[in-house]
Amino acid sequence: MDDNPVSRRRLLGVSAVAAVPVLSGCASVVDQTDSEPERTSTNASAPQNTATNATESDAATENGTATDDQVAPGDRPETISEPDIDVPSSSLLEERPRQRYPTLGTADTTVTLYGNWKCPYTQEFVNEQFDDLVDDFVATGDVSVEFRNVAYVDGEPYLGEDAPRATEAGLAVWDIDPSSFWDYFAYVFANQPQGRFEWATTDNLVRFAEHADVDGLDQIRQAIRSRTYNRSVEQSAERADGLEITTVPRVAYGDSVTAPTVDPESTREQFERAADGASGSGDDSSGGNGTATDGN
Repeated sequence: MDDNPVSRRRLLGVSAVAAVPVLSGCASVVDQTDSEPERTSTNASAPQNTATNATESDAATENGTATDDQVAPGDRPETISEPDIDVPSSSLLEERPRQRYPTLGTADTTVTLYGNWKCPYTQEFVNEQFDDLVDDFVATGDVSVEFRNVAYVDGEPYLGEDAPRATEAGLAVWDIDPSSFWDYFAYVFANQPQGRFEWATTDNLVRFAEHADVDGLDQIRQAIRSRTYNRSVEQSAERADGLEITTVPRVAYGDSVTAPTVDPESTREQFERAADGASGSGDDSSGGNGTATDGN
């Protein structure tokens, strides 16, 4: 599953600043200070984060992403809390051909969640809706869920220079210890530091993996440093671009795209159509229309 870095093209159009409150999705990092929502509706046990200096220096990276010693002072959670959500991943990771991107479920029908590890709206969806959708549609064997991170916008890191690193870390966990990925997923979103800070250092990401009891921490650390999964990250952004997704979180099924933090009912109906085997076509005004997905 290793990928070689290649030159980036235009990947994803970013929405205008004025549209951010309407879309209820994450804006570019430049706009995060004004658009980031309050955290009161998510995990109440997550600690208040205090900005500290990053502790690790990585070798220079390619494609314009920052190394750990280049990022501005960021957030390092003083403690990491247990997540409130409990994804029953052990029963939903039966033997099946390994998927390139994190996938939960045993069904052939797949719904894709587009998000970002640093996006507070993605955190809101994960902590308030995701486990119910898993219980109702994935645990029943009707639908599988694929998770794609959008880490580039217009060829530049989306939501901070450290966003691609956070995405590559998630793919490393999925590749090296897939049975622990969804625990890692829950830990990161339960304790997500403020997105305006460049908190996704290799040390912090490995620390989240350690708390989630992920195996192969040294391999994961090396994969993050070597940019092993950068091409997979770029292809997720390309696919999002093809669906005309301009902000996250968004949920895609076929050519139907919904905005779960704007209209959760439309997203639930989308899962119902997938469970019923209905076509993923339709005009969902909350998320806009998309195009058929590709194999990337």
